[in-house]
Amino acid sequence: MSTNRSRATVATAALRAAVAWSRRQEEPRAWREVARMTGVIMQARGPGVGPTTPADLVAALFRPLEKLLPEPAEPSELDTVVLLTGDGDLSDAAIEIACDYNQALFGPDADPAVEWLPRWAWQRSEQVERQLFMSLVQDGDQTAYTASRRFVVEQPAGDMRVLIDKRTSAATYAGARQVAEYVEIPKDRQFRFGSGAEEACWWRCPVCQWPMRVQPPEVRCSYAPHGSRFRLLSGSGGVAPELVRTSTSRTAVPEAQPVAGARCVEPAVWRFITVPGIPEVELERLEDQFPGTEVELWPVKDTFDALVTAPDGRRWTVDVKDHVDPRRIIDDPPAAQHIVVPKYRKGQVDQIRRQLPEKSVWTMNGFVRQVGDHIRGGEQQ
Repeated sequence: MSTNRSRATVATAALRAAVAWSRRQEEPRAWREVARMTGVIMQARGPGVGPTTPADLVAALFRPLEKLLPEPAEPSELDTVVLLTGDGDLSDAAIEIACDYNQALFGPDADPAVEWLPRWAWQRSEQVERQLFMSLVQDGDQTAYTASRRFVVEQPAGDMRVLIDKRTSAATYAGARQVAEYVEIPKDRQFRFGSGAEEACWWRCPVCQWPMRVQPPEVRCSYAPHGSRFRLLSGSGGVAPELVRTSTSRTAVPEAQPVAGARCVEPAVWRFITVPGIPEVELERLEDQFPGTEVELWPVKDTFDALVTAPDGRRWTVDVKDHVDPRRIIDDPPAAQHIVVPKYRKGQVDQIRRQLPEKSVWTMNGFVRQVGDHIRGGEQQ
């Protein structure tokens, strides 16, 4: 087994074990899953390396993953990830980073844990995407595909009645179908400020609009690059508390939303569709900045993320990539000629350019400037 594959196998097994351990109180199959993942890691690492008992594995989940993983050829952010907090809860880094390395350890028919493990812990992003939009791809309806995908990106949570009204009546989502299941707001994203049925609230991340994690006195988005971190101000008299920003982000401070009647897409859909979709939709600002420019999102059923056309007919095919590890992009190059990464991944640009010299690689702002230079006649030919 190659080092990269071994690392992916160990990271996936460790993540599954961490999810299982965090649910051990309510899930009787959790300990069995930890034992199974211990075996997977022992097989991947070889004899005499790594944990030899489930208890050893659990102890390792409270430490950086580098203690479990084979040594990488080059530094990786995965090495510093700690999957379990001191309280035995799943860390935000598990969702933000570790699930980006997932691979299938078993076939779906041979994996009993899929009945209760969250999809993001055992499925890859492309599997979630394929299941979500399969019917639209088969129907061949590009309009419905684009509108449905946009809805999942822009409306991942809210009052269910409002969400249905937006999907069925808003011009922005004309043709959208319900492709994602909306579930109750997770308990770890609720705050109860009274004993009444209506005295529970949640807050949406100002960037991705999905419910933020509540760990009093802190409220934060589980996707750290969004920079959404707040502190609870004490509420009283059955009134939901307000938040005060604690991060350097300039995002607006969100208002409390009632839990009653609210729903959100499941974590796998949020992590693999909503989060990467935000910078994809951001490309549409080109139409406002440069009148006459057209941005077509997810053309030809997401063959690439966007087709940008300047007023003079010049075209750019674009794939937006938001991965913690640039090797994920380098090892599986996108179809588009232009690779765009969010501003918070700007440190990856030089490495991707070196490894993929046939591609043009930009930050979002850099790509916008490049398009603008062309339109203003300033691009070097």
